[in-house]
Amino acid sequence: MFVDKKRRIGIWVVWSFLFPLLVSYAYIITPNEGEWHWGDVFIFCLLFIGAAMIPIVVNNTPLSMTQWVTLATFLDFGLFTELVLSQIAVFVVLFRLKLPKEQWYRYPLNSTMFLLVSVISGQLYYLFGGNHDVYTINNSSFLSLAALYMLVYFLSNHWLLNFIYPIIYKTKRPIVSEDFLWELLLLIGIFPIGLILYFLYNTLGIISAFLIGLPVMSMLFVLNTYYRSQQMNQYLKKAVEFGHRLTEQLQENEVLDVFIQNVIRIFPIDYIYIFQDNRENQLHLTRKYGRGMDTTIDIVQDQNGFSSVDGLTKQARLYKEKREWRRTLDGYVPNDAESVLSVPAMNNNELIGLIIIASTKKREYEKFHLLIIEMLSSYLAIALENARHYEKTKHQSERCHLTHLYNARAFTETLEKEFHRLNGKKIRSLSLLIIDIDHFKHVNDTYGHQSGNEILCQLADLLRTLVGKIGFLARYGGEEFVVLLPNVDKEKANLLGERIRKTIENRTFVLFDDLSEVRRKLTVRITVSIGVASAPKDTDDPMTLLRYADRALYVGAKRVGRNKVSHYVG
Repeated sequence: MFVDKKRRIGIWVVWSFLFPLLVSYAYIITPNEGEWHWGDVFIFCLLFIGAAMIPIVVNNTPLSMTQWVTLATFLDFGLFTELVLSQIAVFVVLFRLKLPKEQWYRYPLNSTMFLLVSVISGQLYYLFGGNHDVYTINNSSFLSLAALYMLVYFLSNHWLLNFIYPIIYKTKRPIVSEDFLWELLLLIGIFPIGLILYFLYNTLGIISAFLIGLPVMSMLFVLNTYYRSQQMNQYLKKAVEFGHRLTEQLQENEVLDVFIQNVIRIFPIDYIYIFQDNRENQLHLTRKYGRGMDTTIDIVQDQNGFSSVDGLTKQARLYKEKREWRRTLDGYVPNDAESVLSVPAMNNNELIGLIIIASTKKREYEKFHLLIIEMLSSYLAIALENARHYEKTKHQSERCHLTHLYNARAFTETLEKEFHRLNGKKIRSLSLLIIDIDHFKHVNDTYGHQSGNEILCQLADLLRTLVGKIGFLARYGGEEFVVLLPNVDKEKANLLGERIRKTIENRTFVLFDDLSEVRRKLTVRITVSIGVASAPKDTDDPMTLLRYADRALYVGAKRVGRNKVSHYVG
């Protein structure tokens, strides 16, 4: 979570004040039980660090299992020693994470938390008469004090979390969460282990740290490994389900949207960038996502994008921190990113695209993340190719091969959809223009059918410009074109029809005389007749609207001289 600079500075200031104060206070109130056994303290310190580095993960939340070492250290050596060892463990574990500069505040924050927890629990232990004499297992008052110490340690830790969390991160934590209950159950389980370590140490000496520490550490390691395998199985299950959903999508945009939506739901991700092949040996940025932060990146190395023949795009790569990818991906990944996965999307050994996934945390990703993203990238490549094939087939099936306008089938489907919107009150009106070239047979008979096709193509380009995005334009058949106009009433449709008619009348069309002995370039003029009808003013039925516009075309325009715009009159 993001913490602003003012709060980070405040954390360092508070820690600078509390650290010497609480360490001195712990030293003062800790009973003097004779000299330290430095070798034994060092072994206990190693136990602290080892246990802290192998957390048990419950519900995706890592729980540090150091309390058994904390209890034995406190009972044997006192508050001051326990406090010092816990501080060493905190700093060693955080140092191992190699936190980015923006997260260095976690050192003083965690240090302060452990300082307060240690002092509060140790102080209460002393207030209730506890000391560091060597007790036997039959001493019930000692067992009660030890249990009190552990309970206070646990409760004060959660109380401080609930108190400090909203101040630092501006969000509240639930007072009693599922993680709280799990940690309480784990505490009940490890409390006897801490007592056993205490009693064995006072009986057998430092060898007890190995007799208890090795089995416990092995158990923690096995549990951690088991969790990781379970986690990988869950990832694989979600990835397979996700892959099947991905390949069901029929449009390229939908494929990319579904991919991003599911990847950010499954994986710990701050950024996603998808580069796609444009068939020119270049990969260009087509999709990006950023979690609550600025997602812009400036491509500084190559304004044309990645080269699809570059080795960088051919092999999946895992970068655990920024210094590993800085030279190769600088300019393609945000500056605050640390962990990065770079995975090519391949299909039949052909590069389809490149997926870059990034996190602001160091070592966020592991090899199994890379393997799963590789699998998903294969699904993505197949889904993109299927979508492109579907879109190409659909385009061919709904387009006129000559003019590349929509054909009669696409027009009929759109007419039905627009009437559905009209009946659902999503649009106010729906107008239709039918445009027919006057005396088009004469053009074909005089100059040849190829010249007639040239006229149709040039007219289609002109209509495409005149209609723009306000209507749906299609070639209905032969020399007939249709324009469907949502949210355009009859009056405005008439005006558009008149504009189209005048523009065509004043335009010269270029063709070649294919019927003469010498093929020559000519310019000709043509005119069109236009019929107009509108719903719901004229009708509330799609086929009737088409029939009325056709009637207006032939009765109101063709029969009275052509080169006219006529609207249906009921």
